[in-house]
Amino acid sequence: MVSMVIWVASLFSVLLFLGCVWLTRAGYWRTAAALMGGLVAAALRFGVDMAAFRFDWWSFGDTPYAPVVTYAPVMFWFGGGLGLVGWRMIRNWGAAGELGFFAGFVGLGLGRDLLLTTGQGALTFGDGPWPLAIAAASWFVMAFLAQLAMQLLVGPIDGDALAPERIPQIEDSPDTVWS
Repeated sequence: MVSMVIWVASLFSVLLFLGCVWLTRAGYWRTAAALMGGLVAAALRFGVDMAAFRFDWWSFGDTPYAPVVTYAPVMFWFGGGLGLVGWRMIRNWGAAGELGFFAGFVGLGLGRDLLLTTGQGALTFGDGPWPLAIAAASWFVMAFLAQLAMQLLVGPIDGDALAPERIPQIEDSPDTVWS
């Protein structure tokens, strides 16, 4: 049953990513860069999970890392989808958007980790406050790397044009007749 939930969550993360591409109006290259940033985030998460097992910060039962399919939501949703959301937040609101993005990313990441602790044989944190602080720091670094990868691959935050509006807009013009 748990493996079915993990598979469904992994597949749903792809849909969330596609929804973020559509909503943020990301172009082709920004979308590809977001996927690469997501891949970097998932690789970092895998490495952090291995280190956490070695230093007894947290573990996934008897294995040093989570089932491989659980890294798909990290790639598609956290790295790719939220990376695009962060790109638009920073593009639209500057420093306030950047602060909100990083705080929200870390909050959602820690929420995911705490949710995983409720399952049987799932994530188990070590004793003390350090494991949670290290998890928060790793989510922050993943958010930073996702944004950095997009900027290195595509250019600055406002360096590319947005895709055309995907929701038709009603234009106010002198020729428009309203009843």
